[in-house]
Amino acid sequence: MTDTNKAIVILEATFNPNGMHTPEFKEYSRRSNANGEAHGGVVLSKYQVTDNLGDGETPHMILIIEYPSQEQARQTFINKEYQSILSLREIAFKAVRIFQTNSQIV
Repeated sequence: MTDTNKAIVILEATFNPNGMHTPEFKEYSRRSNANGEAHGGVVLSKYQVTDNLGDGETPHMILIIEYPSQEQARQTFINKEYQSILSLREIAFKAVRIFQTNSQIV
């Protein structure tokens, strides 16, 4: 049986040109990872997108992160620490979409 209290976060990101190679990306990545771990987040999978078989813009990467609860996932992205690194994210990324789900498959 699936634990419906857990949350799965799917993060879809598209880099700015050369964004992956900036000091801002390195700092954002370090602080974002530490923030997520502090809230119980565990990266389950990390993918480089190679092709878009559907519609819309193609992201560069997708991360799948599990959190112990919906609230811990939410707090990861609304807390002061994460908000303080958004300016770094804007330099490195063209777009970041963050989806919160429950761990239950429908």
